[in-house]
Amino acid sequence: MKNEKISVIIPTYNGEKTIRRAIESILNQTISTDIKILICDDCSTDQTIEICKQYPECIIFANIEHSAGPNKGRNIGIKNAVGDYITFLDQDDVWLPNKLELQLKEIKNADFIYSRCIKKTVQKS
Repeated sequence: MKNEKISVIIPTYNGEKTIRRAIESILNQTISTDIKILICDDCSTDQTIEICKQYPECIIFANIEHSAGPNKGRNIGIKNAVGDYITFLDQDDVWLPNKLELQLKEIKNADFIYSRCIKKTVQKS
């Protein structure tokens, strides 16, 4: 298997409470490949951008018109994606560590892949 390049697009707006977990779940993938994270921010007013800047792996597109919504961010991310594959992650979701590894194996036999989700209830303190 060649070293595929993957662009991960995360649309975000005021995601300071969850964006770090989302980014870390990408960086903790079990596969060794070239991953570029594109943060497409919808003019957050919290610390989202500052948190994202702590990760040199991220490209931050912060010039999206406010209230453009996540689809606008996804589309801008697609236009700026690099590599062989594009995948999406919402700011408040996380990936299991082997997600990309499993999907790269399966993409050889498909044009499009989607994943099921595992929903966990988080107790608030």
